[in-house]
Amino acid sequence: MTWRKNKNHHTNYCAKWRNSSLGKTNPNHQYFSRLLKKETNDYLTSNKEYLLANEPEIYYSMKGQKLPKKYQQKQGICVSPVNAYVPPQSKLNSNELRQENKRKEMIKQRNQNAYAREQSYIRWVNPFTPINHNKLGSSQSWKTEKKYKYYD
Repeated sequence: MTWRKNKNHHTNYCAKWRNSSLGKTNPNHQYFSRLLKKETNDYLTSNKEYLLANEPEIYYSMKGQKLPKKYQQKQGICVSPVNAYVPPQSKLNSNELRQENKRKEMIKQRNQNAYAREQSYIRWVNPFTPINHNKLGSSQSWKTEKKYKYYD
C-alpha cells in the first residue's frame, strides 16, 4: 500500500473543494447577526448617556428590552362632566334642522328610486333552458323567405 505513505493521497481520490481551508468564510444568518449585534453594542456603549437623557425609547428598543417605568410618560386623565358633549344637531337652529331633515329625505328617496330601477333586472330564471333560445340566427330561419328553392 504505497499510496498510504503519500500524505496527499486524498487529493487523488477526493474532491479538492471538500477539505479546502483557504480562509474563505461562509456568511449565513448567524454570521451577519453576530456582526449586527457587535455594531449595535458598540454604538450603545459609546452613546449611552445621550440616548438615556434624550431618547430612552430608542435605547431600550435597540437592546430589545421593555421601557422601564422610570422613563414612561404618565398619561393625564381628562375628567369632564357627563353633559359636556354637545351633539352637532343641537347646535343647529330650527331652519337648519329642517333643511337637514329634508336633505336626508331626498337621499332616502333617491335610494328608493335606484332600488326600484334595479329591481327590473332581477328575476327568477330557469337554469335548464339555454340562454340564447330562439335568439340566434340559425334558429330564426323561419322569419325570412328564401328567394330561390334549391332543393325540391
